[in-house]
Amino acid sequence: MLSKLIPFHKLSLKQAIVANRITLGIFFLLSGIANYLNFSVPNGFYQTVTTVKLQLWGPFPAGWQGIGPLPEFIAIPYAWLLPGAEIVLGLLFAFGFWIRWTGLLLILMTASIVLAFGIIPAGSLFPNGAESFNKNILFMTLVWLCVAYDVETKKAQARKLAEKQRQLSTIN
Repeated sequence: MLSKLIPFHKLSLKQAIVANRITLGIFFLLSGIANYLNFSVPNGFYQTVTTVKLQLWGPFPAGWQGIGPLPEFIAIPYAWLLPGAEIVLGLLFAFGFWIRWTGLLLILMTASIVLAFGIIPAGSLFPNGAESFNKNILFMTLVWLCVAYDVETKKAQARKLAEKQRQLSTIN
């Protein structure tokens, strides 16, 4: 039944990458908007960035509370700029502008979040504060996949153009 609604045999890698890129771009856009909407509320984005201790690798060893928080000269600009960067980069990525560079910046931005909250933060995927893998690492690999596809597509186009030019030069 589902195969009649969605012709899976006609789907291509390009379509999958484009859908992934648009979805990730929208995720970052909405994340930035949500961070600004919850910026000044108690336990909101600003308070979290300026007061939370850096976990780096998560809650290991047992009882370790992390280091930090970030110094104010880093935390305050980071708190103000990160949501804006999420919005701008998310839009650019979703619409396919400068995929290589926006993707790289999204990966670096997401890596900074992973460093702040740990690779295995408490309660990120499971209820009741159960420790789990940081889903932001999955976002980074998906962005990387989009960037790699864009780079390979452009290399293939350049090879085709060079081959056509070579053929034209041998004819003349």
